[in-house]
Amino acid sequence: MKENKMKRTLLFFAVSATLFITACSKRDSNIDPVIPTDSDKENVVEITGDITANTTWTADKIYLLKGFVYVTNGAALTIQPGTIIKGDKVTLGTLTITRGSKIIAEGTADKPIVFTSSFAAGTRAPGDWGGLILLGKAPVNKPEGVKIEGGLDAKGDAPKYIQYGGTDKNDNSGILKYVRIEYAGVAFSPDNEINGLTLGGVGAGTTIDYVEVFRSGDDGIEWFGGTVNAKHLVVIGSVDDDFDSDFGFSGKVQFGIVQRYPNVADISGSNAFESDNDGNGTNDAPQTSAVFSNMTLIGPKALVGSTVNPLHQHAAQIRRNSSISIFNSVFAGFNEGVYIDDSKVVTAKATSNNFAEGRLVFANNLVYGSNVLSNEVKGQSKADFETKLRADNVFDAALFADAVIADPFKYSTGFANAGTPKFTVKAGSAAASGAAFTNSKLAGDFFENVAFKGAMGETDWTANWASFDPGTLPYTTPGAVK
Repeated sequence: MKENKMKRTLLFFAVSATLFITACSKRDSNIDPVIPTDSDKENVVEITGDITANTTWTADKIYLLKGFVYVTNGAALTIQPGTIIKGDKVTLGTLTITRGSKIIAEGTADKPIVFTSSFAAGTRAPGDWGGLILLGKAPVNKPEGVKIEGGLDAKGDAPKYIQYGGTDKNDNSGILKYVRIEYAGVAFSPDNEINGLTLGGVGAGTTIDYVEVFRSGDDGIEWFGGTVNAKHLVVIGSVDDDFDSDFGFSGKVQFGIVQRYPNVADISGSNAFESDNDGNGTNDAPQTSAVFSNMTLIGPKALVGSTVNPLHQHAAQIRRNSSISIFNSVFAGFNEGVYIDDSKVVTAKATSNNFAEGRLVFANNLVYGSNVLSNEVKGQSKADFETKLRADNVFDAALFADAVIADPFKYSTGFANAGTPKFTVKAGSAAASGAAFTNSKLAGDFFENVAFKGAMGETDWTANWASFDPGTLPYTTPGAVK
């Protein structure tokens, strides 16, 4: 959820052993989007305006989103495995699935569906296009008529195009499976950016599984209310937060990976988890109460003395009367640890009271290397919850992600230590066993009762479909997604 301040990416570069802070735009103005050559044009389909009837995009074409594209009138957009969809920077290309409509984007491990930049390989950057937005009819804690953030054009009919929420907990906005979303998050105006994947009032009838967001110019994934569940999420190198939840999101999420880039953070402060009930910390219902388990969250720091962008903040900032819960997860290498934040709440101590009364649970997690500011446990009411928080989790300021994760500190081309990270658990480490699913919040059929903490055991479920260096892929041949 955005603050009322200008957002810019700040990058840190080491030059002759001196650290300089450079404020960079999300795209240098002297680089223009790729324009297909005459030989390409027959394979590129430009998409504009509304999609009002059932439509299929096929893998033998490349699709270019120009402007705000809306799937409306109850239509279903089906996207074949291996299809490439690019977003145009100049026209703010964005795809929105409106209430009552569907996206059926069901790729495979061998043929993922790719949403990406229209820039050439080697010139792509966060904010090259808008992003993917799903709007549904599931409950949110705002009155009817809430509009999705990001500056979309309502076209004179906000309920049809940009509003979300309703009363159907099982609303179905379609399928996202084996999907990559790369370099999204264009700034439409100051403080108006779309996330990589935005979910507004999306219901539990929707399937979200095996989705990667790579280098979003804003948040990786943000849930605005809704009840949708998800598994196997990957968020790499986001500018702002990675998993952001608000407006009453109450879904369940298992198996998620975050990797923060050491020198990339947002002027508003970047967190792996950020969660609000709403922007004012009200008691409005339904309360934000999502449940996360088996997340691996790799912060920017690899060592105690690592030099990183100081705008990196918390492993988890749970604030404004949120009551999300996080279990069986690994947090490592953040400037600050777990922040149970009562600074902006309507009812005094609302967030910390959620923890004290069991609505907010943070338990059976490893929190490593997140005490550089002596804030691995943080909060205005810290005295009320620190003892229990420490008893329910393991905090160790001297250990980092490589104590439990196979190879967590490899990054994409253009960054130090370029290579392919590996997020499987280290055999015999503290994360290799000890997960527990006894809390009632983890009951039911959704959560898999695995032994390991964090997102992976010995099996790498990102293999084949995810990409950790897509900026080098040409994306000029239909169907060539690897």
